[in-house]
Amino acid sequence: MNDQSQTRCPRCGEGRLLSWNELDDEQREVVRRLPASADYSLDERKATHRWCMRCWHEESASAPFDV
Repeated sequence: MNDQSQTRCPRCGEGRLLSWNELDDEQREVVRRLPASADYSLDERKATHRWCMRCWHEESASAPFDV
């Protein structure tokens, strides 16, 4: 499997999973409000989670989260 397919969203198959550092300010504000924010600290999410900007799927290093 190549790097590009590994970063594709497993939920929609179209979007690319982005780390916190790849998000712009507006995207970060949306991410702060996603359901996983209730279960994980923002610092943990910044360090280990990635997000799809197309469907807002959230994935951690250990498990995916559906919105």
